Amino acid sequence: MKHSYLKLILTMILFLAFSGTSYAFDYTFHGKMWQVFGVTDNAAAMPQSQKSGTTDFFSYNGNLNDKGMKSTMYDVMSENEESAFGLTKARLRFEGTTDDGLAKIVYGLEVGTYNWGDTKNTKFGRSGDGVNQETRFAYAEVTMPVIGGKIRAGLQPTKINQWVWSETAPGLTYHHKYNDLKTMVGWYRGEDDKITDGGDNDYLVIKIDNKLMPNTTLGFFGIYADLDITDTSIGDTYDSDTYYVGLTGKFNQDAIFSNFALIYQGGDIDFDDTTIEDLDRSAWLADLTVGVKINDSFKLSGNILYVSGDDDANDSDADNFDSIDVDVKIGTIFFKDTILADCDRTISDAPYIMDKGLINYAIQGDYQIDEKNNLRMAVRYLTTAEDLELKTGANDDDIGYEFDLWYTYQLNKYVQLKVDAAYLVAGDGADHLAASDNYDGDDIYKLATGIKVSF
Repeated sequence: MKHSYLKLILTMILFLAFSGTSYAFDYTFHGKMWQVFGVTDNAAAMPQSQKSGTTDFFSYNGNLNDKGMKSTMYDVMSENEESAFGLTKARLRFEGTTDDGLAKIVYGLEVGTYNWGDTKNTKFGRSGDGVNQETRFAYAEVTMPVIGGKIRAGLQPTKINQWVWSETAPGLTYHHKYNDLKTMVGWYRGEDDKITDGGDNDYLVIKIDNKLMPNTTLGFFGIYADLDITDTSIGDTYDSDTYYVGLTGKFNQDAIFSNFALIYQGGDIDFDDTTIEDLDRSAWLADLTVGVKINDSFKLSGNILYVSGDDDANDSDADNFDSIDVDVKIGTIFFKDTILADCDRTISDAPYIMDKGLINYAIQGDYQIDEKNNLRMAVRYLTTAEDLELKTGANDDDIGYEFDLWYTYQLNKYVQLKVDAAYLVAGDGADHLAASDNYDGDDIYKLATGIKVSF
């Protein structure tokens, strides 16, 4: 059935392509493919243990709701097992645009990252593949008469904020640009397994960006989420109202550049069981980068990121920041940056460690050696905003020092050859991410090389 469905789609695309301009449509194909090989001394640091899009973190009655995690975060630093891996990921996007430019459709397919030889779930092994294809985009966009702007409907990119929501979602949005002022308002439907029976997980969004001066941009966004009844990992049920209010900015003048984000998350979590105390959500995220262009080839910058965590699992406050669906760039060991990030091989795609938040201090350098070669480096110190207390009678926030290096060789317009390397000198807080009370978190390294083809 699945293969018949795919053949039908391909047949329709080919029919449109060969029909040329008789239907007054222009057609384009775009795509990306990653082929990656690498090694690590910790196989548990490769699958996404913690994924923002399927997890709502908060603590209550002394327990953490971690439903949606692929595995417990507690074992990512446990007895390391070395691993060599090969990965493949591919995306194809078809766009059909009317010759007057007033409407278009976008359909995107993705073969998400799969391990070479995997036959357990995806059958990405000998004699071909199996069930491993997904729809990434399926939306239409129409320019509105009289009022201007564009309406977009269907499965589309959100791109609201890199710390809150940057992935795809189905919805209806309106986009308008007037000189240097860009606005967007929209409604998205969230994931809901009861949708055909009256479920209604809804997100209302507004986003405004204004270029105040040639060197300064200021932005604002707001998100309100009305979420239907959900089960916790412990078995209790709840519904929640959550909102985000964010202020962002960029500055670039002469040799100095900077950007910032300040975001507040509020709301409430109401349990169906009246004997369980409801929770008030109150959380913060603050991010600041300041840098200088040493010359035309070399840039140096510093970054401070603070993401609030919850310090008491027994009170009625949920003080930890919780993203909707993101892919954050905070180095390579825990989070998502460059080729391993593109291939979804990280511990977390969200800017925190469970409900304990995160603090990141980083010094970063970017050196464009010549038109073909680029080298990027970073040294960072990672802690949780609140102490980890996963081991008996102990607590600590020191995750450790991380050293990152990224190298890119631009073979031609379409092809990049990449090398990623990262090493974590584990701190005492990393011990709390090991499964056993008697085990200390070890250092971790990751090394990957691969090819990225874009057209």
